[in-house]
Amino acid sequence: MKKILNWIVAQLESISKSNLYYFIAGLLLALFCLFVLKMYVCFWPVMMLAFIIEFARSWSGAHAFNWWTILASVLGSFAVQVFVWLCLSPGVPFIVS
Repeated sequence: MKKILNWIVAQLESISKSNLYYFIAGLLLALFCLFVLKMYVCFWPVMMLAFIIEFARSWSGAHAFNWWTILASVLGSFAVQVFVWLCLSPGVPFIVS
């Protein structure tokens, strides 16, 4: 069991800070879309914006195209989306009413 926990910690430490920042940005943008714009499908705008930003960065020549940053943003927004789906299930009151 200790080997498994050490492996999980090693994998978490291998995540770069930029991908963690993209995850948090995707999370915050999805929360903005959910609470301010009242969008119940809040991962699509984050996915589109992440792709546009990454495409613009690679097109300007600043960086190479990196799918991992898009994936990190989408995973952050998907965490919020799963919460929305759980709250919209029958019998559970939705918090954004």
